[in-house]
This record gives sequence, C-alpha cells and structure tokens, in this order.
Amino acid sequence: MNKLISILKVIIHTFFWPLLIYGLFLMLNEIQGLIIGVLLLILCFIVFCMGFIGLLKGNISIKFKYKRRGSFLIVSLIAFSTTFFSVTNYILDSSLSQSLSARVKNHYYVEALLVEKDRIFERISFLKTLKSKADSASTIFYEKTDDKLAAAASVHIRKVQAYLDMGIDNHKPVPVTIILYRNPLIFQKHLPRHSYENLQALYVPSEETIHLLVTKQMDIDKARYLELIGHEYTHHWIVSYLAENGMDNRHLPRWFEEGIAEYTGKQSVRKVPNFTPLNLLPFSRLDSVEEWAYENRRNSPHLPYRQSYYAIDQLVRDGKEARLKNLLLNKKENFYKLFQKEIGMSVIEFEVRFLRDEMRLYRETRGD
Repeated sequence: MNKLISILKVIIHTFFWPLLIYGLFLMLNEIQGLIIGVLLLILCFIVFCMGFIGLLKGNISIKFKYKRRGSFLIVSLIAFSTTFFSVTNYILDSSLSQSLSARVKNHYYVEALLVEKDRIFERISFLKTLKSKADSASTIFYEKTDDKLAAAASVHIRKVQAYLDMGIDNHKPVPVTIILYRNPLIFQKHLPRHSYENLQALYVPSEETIHLLVTKQMDIDKARYLELIGHEYTHHWIVSYLAENGMDNRHLPRWFEEGIAEYTGKQSVRKVPNFTPLNLLPFSRLDSVEEWAYENRRNSPHLPYRQSYYAIDQLVRDGKEARLKNLLLNKKENFYKLFQKEIGMSVIEFEVRFLRDEMRLYRETRGD
C-alpha cells in the first residue's frame, strides 16, 4: 500500500511541476524567463547533487527505493521543462517586436507541440519580415508600403472601441494583434482551418489576432478596409468583454454576434446600406459556426451577413440597443427565451416584422 501511495505521489508531482512551470513561463518575458530558468536549473542541479551524494554514501548494490527514484524523476522533469520553456519563451519574445500575452504564447506552444512543429517558426520568420506599430490598444504588423493603412487601423480601433463603450458597456480589451497581408497564399497559410470561402479577414480568439488580406479594392476604397477592421475588432471586443465577466461566446447564436460586428463595422465608417430584398433564413438556421459557414458558401442564395446586419439595425431603431448587453451576458437562460423577454417578441415574430417593415420602406423608396 505504501509503495502504491509513493507511486501515485510521483505521478501527481510529475504532472504538477511541469504544468506549474509552464504557467509561470507564459507570464514572463524573454529576460525574466531566462533569469527564472537559470535559477530553477541551479536549484534542480543542487537537489540532484545532494541526492547523488546521498546515494554514493549508501550501498550502491541496493536498488533505488521508490521514493529516491521518484525524486530523481521529478527533479529531471523540472530541469527539462525549465530548459524547454526558458528557450522557447526567449525565442518567442525576442524574435517579435512586441511582448506576447500569455494566451498568445499558449497558442504558439500548443500549436508547436500538437499541430505543426515547424509552423511556429514559419510564423515568427514571416512576422520578422514586417514592420510593426504598437500602442495601448493594438500591435499591427504590416509591409513597408502599408504604413498609412497601419496608422489608419490604429486610429480606427480606438474609434470603434469608443462606439462599443457607448452602445453596450464600458470595457477596455486586451491589446489586439493585427497582421496585414498582401499575398493571398501567405494569408491562407496563416489562418487556422475554417470553412469560409472568399475570406478577407478573420479574428482568431486563441491568438487575439486579426488576420486581414489587403486587396486592390481596399487601396481604392479605404472605407472597406476600415469597415473590416471595425468588424473584426468588434469580435475581439466581445470575446474580451465576455471573458472579463467569466464567460465565452459559445452561448451566443452566430447571427447575433456577427450581426453586432457587421453593424458596428458599417457604423464606424458611417455606411448605411440600403435594404435589398433577400431570401430570408430563419435565424435558428444561423445558430452554429457550421451553419453560418454553410450559408456563406459561394453558391448560397442567402446573405447571412446582410440579414444579421438588418436585425441589429432594427433593434437599434426600435430603441433596444441597451438590451444588447443583457443578451450578451446571458449565462443561464436560453438565448431565444431571453430574447423574447428583452425585446417583447419571439425571434420569429421579430424576423417577420423587420422584413415586412424593410420591404415597405423599400417599395416606398422605389415608388412601387
């Protein structure tokens, strides 16, 4: 029984210490990581030497006891994990011209260990070829020719943040990373697996990063570029806002979050698209990421982004903008039940009403 308890203790310590060191190094920068790494290695070396000396003083012909073997195993694991995280921590922080957040580091570590070991170095090598611009709200990586676009994005993010603070709630998100691409192939290569087609921008929550492909159309029409920045930054704001309140966005229907992002993006550039008739989808068919991706395929007869924009636009025009906060922070109640309570009608009734009103205005404008 004592041997079993000793083995269990060794197993627990074997997992506990590397995880503790991993968490520590996520929060350290390159210099701090090296200092702590060296101190931990020295401590491990001292413990190892003390154990080895004690072993030499005893009877060498006798096999190690479980506790002694377990101690050597634990010390070895601590030394190995300390060395590994010291080196990788230094490479990550010193290679890029910004201090990486714990979440971003965690993404790189997991990606390197479990997904593609070479991809982490490819990403870092690519970012080192770009210029960067950083402030309290964002860090932007861009090609030398896109200095003005990077500056415009930095200013626009603060504008979008002020708009969201006023419309939903006061919140200061963690700084977002933005990577501007010119090459579509490199852009696609740096995105996680997804089902979207003709994608020009994507926010990746695990990286706290916006990937954006700058097109020739955006060079001509900068409003389109800033609209995308506003849209994707809204996703970052929502994820950060929910995290501050101990939540994530999995409880939100996709149409609702995308609608807020689409509405905010267009409002940030003072763009108010005219209503155009569309094949309306029940919002219950735009609930999950998979459903959203399916309805956004190239040959889809539906326009989910436009439909979701109209829905949020209608809520704002109905004076229900203050209700968005309650819908975002819903923890316990079914979203659609809460929607009916907050808005005063079911989602189906709301869909029918806003479509009917928009069609009436559309006909009046055309003189039908």
